[in-house]
Amino acid sequence: MKRWTALLLAALALGAGAYTYWRTRPTRAQETRWRTAAVQRADLVVTVSASGTVQPASQVEVRSRATGIVRAVYAREGETVRQGQVLALIDDPDAQSALRDAQAALQAAQARLAQAQAQRTAQAAQARAALQQAEANLAPARARLAQLLAGTRPEEVAQAEQALRSAEAELRLRQQDLERTRQLFQQGFVARQQLDQAQAAAEAAEAAYRSAQQRLAQFRAGPTAAQVDEARAAVRQAEAQVQQARAALLEDRVRAQEVAAAQAAVAQPRANLHNALDRLAETRIRAPVSGTVAVRSVEVGQSVIGTAQGGTPVMTLAVTRPLYASVLVDEVDIARLRVGMAAAVRADALPGRTFLGWVDAIAASAQLNNNVVQYKVTVRVDDPEQALKLGMTVEAEFEVVRRPGVLLVPRGAVRGARRPLVLVVEDGRLVPRPVVLGESDGRVVEVRSGLQEGELVYLGEEGSPGGPARTRNPFLPQFRVRSPAPGGR
Repeated sequence: MKRWTALLLAALALGAGAYTYWRTRPTRAQETRWRTAAVQRADLVVTVSASGTVQPASQVEVRSRATGIVRAVYAREGETVRQGQVLALIDDPDAQSALRDAQAALQAAQARLAQAQAQRTAQAAQARAALQQAEANLAPARARLAQLLAGTRPEEVAQAEQALRSAEAELRLRQQDLERTRQLFQQGFVARQQLDQAQAAAEAAEAAYRSAQQRLAQFRAGPTAAQVDEARAAVRQAEAQVQQARAALLEDRVRAQEVAAAQAAVAQPRANLHNALDRLAETRIRAPVSGTVAVRSVEVGQSVIGTAQGGTPVMTLAVTRPLYASVLVDEVDIARLRVGMAAAVRADALPGRTFLGWVDAIAASAQLNNNVVQYKVTVRVDDPEQALKLGMTVEAEFEVVRRPGVLLVPRGAVRGARRPLVLVVEDGRLVPRPVVLGESDGRVVEVRSGLQEGELVYLGEEGSPGGPARTRNPFLPQFRVRSPAPGGR
């Protein structure tokens, strides 16, 4: 009985001592100092960076199409030029001679055309006038012939008799006036001029009287065969004149064809003149686009040769509006970029300055650089002050993810890849907790579930003073390193 009591007391003492040791033993965190971090809520921004150089939108090589000697060069390397600005002047004697020949040929052809047009106008006017005159002669000739063939009508005889009586009365009046004027002249009352006038009036009245007599006689006797033949001949002559005038008008078609041929003859010299002017204009080499002179290839006094396909290079223009940056992106990041994505462009030569850009193009095929697979990405850069220079080294940063107000932990706090977990510090102990992760920028990672804001997560153990921190899995068995026994045993 006493033996069991002694054993029980010993067991109680041992248990009390063990309990006291367990309550007063140092914790693992007290034995070793842990590195921890608090779960924070912040904005997560994931970026992709790539380096490259500033490139122009395009480069245009300007070549001479004229052959001759360079007389002047108006642009230097690095100078900005406008589209249409004269870059160089070429002395081409053949172009000037061709221009003079083309001008002379065109003037001669235009003179022939003007002559043909004037002749057509004049001949057409003459033909119309001749036709009008012939038609005017034909109408009375036909009327005369018709009158003769119809014979004398009674009313015509009566008209002729009346005309004869009127002429006879007029003759007697003029004879009486002449006799009185002669007497007055002989007496000296009138001048010789009045006598002459009276004499002329009397003679005219006598001629009209005789004509009236003849006309009356003709009407009474009727037309003769000779008169009818004469009238028919007059009609035939007038008709022939009308036909000739109409034929002359028809010839205007021929003259119109001559004018058309002269106009066609003008077209070729005019085209030759335009070609000569174009050839002469090619002696003034102009900038095809606005840009910066990247290369100046000729100097004053140098000979150049021009061809239709392009002759001697004169300058190379770099189109810098818009300006581009060509960067290389690793294959692991290329899938996260897209056309139109914004980019921040920085140049080593311009510290402190950031230029806004946009992804303009992504290469479809990769290139191998130092055993690294990369893709060429072209970024359009907004540089209104033109501070960036061609060939500058730049770095482009692309924002691929932005998640505001998410829970973040350091990347080193996450353990496991397929089933990630973190070690949470609870009451001085490390408690594993599964988590669901989101995006990461390489330093911190998003925790979508499994943690609360403000909780402490285990990162690793601190190293010895002055030494690096050590990260050790706390769930692996830990063995104390024993000191070697004396004598090496």
